Amino acid sequence: MQQKSKLTLFLDAIIEAGWIAALIATPLYFDIYSDRVFEPDKIALLRSIVLVMVAAWLVQQVDTLGVKRETREGAASSLSLWRQFRETPLLLPALLLALVYLLSTLFSVVPRTSFWGSYMRLQGTYTTYTYMALFALVAAKLRRHEQLERLVNAVVVTSIPIAIYAMVQHTGLDPLPWGGDVVQRVAANMGNAIFVGAYLI
Repeated sequence: MQQKSKLTLFLDAIIEAGWIAALIATPLYFDIYSDRVFEPDKIALLRSIVLVMVAAWLVQQVDTLGVKRETREGAASSLSLWRQFRETPLLLPALLLALVYLLSTLFSVVPRTSFWGSYMRLQGTYTTYTYMALFALVAAKLRRHEQLERLVNAVVVTSIPIAIYAMVQHTGLDPLPWGGDVVQRVAANMGNAIFVGAYLI
């Protein structure tokens, strides 16, 4: 088994810290002084976190290539990569979906908007690639039980203030001035009752 360098171990920690930060910060964050308050700001935050994770992964790949050259294990690792590709059933559909998004963006009537997303929601190809990159990094790097425990704990702990804020809204005690009715249909930290319900489920 290939020995990991100190840099690779450090970058593994950055990647894991990234997915924990994404699980905590993205659902909790909103800014009442922002133009759009919820979704674009959350997506911008998530994009930034995942960009750091992808940068860490790229540096890790360069570092791993250097270690492979020193230990001359290139052939064995390429076989391992091919085996991993065959044993990951979602990899091919995910790559095909990424290709479809790329082609539809290139041939779009408004390619810029297709790539970056609309002003209202920022749901474009870049955001979809961000979701895919986050999923791929978690799938590739989550290998130990304690990592899974940290991930689950982050989700559970983050859901508590969101649920409490939803209850505060439902009782009519929310001091923030929302435009819509947040007593009958709470918006909490998501800005939309459907999003809150989906998150808490």
